[in-house]
Amino acid sequence: MYELKNYMEIVVQQALQDYLHTNSITCACELCQADIMALALNRLPPRYYVSLRGEIMTQWESRALPDQARVMADIVRAAQQVGETPSHQLDQL
Repeated sequence: MYELKNYMEIVVQQALQDYLHTNSITCACELCQADIMALALNRLPPRYYVSLRGEIMTQWESRALPDQARVMADIVRAAQQVGETPSHQLDQL
């Protein structure tokens, strides 16, 4: 059976980690990071693949497009939104 994967999830996860290394946010717990990723991924076009060949082609195509700036812009927007209204009380952690 083939497994359907969205390459954009990998791109967003890496961009989020890069962002967190250089910026401080209100909360960087797993839930807030997942919320940031979900918000960003909902704004970005998916890039699905089901095979190694498809993954390689998707990676190559993603590098050729100006997606990185858009990904980071959506990460920043999502981090601000989650920071303003986190899914949990900040004193619960």
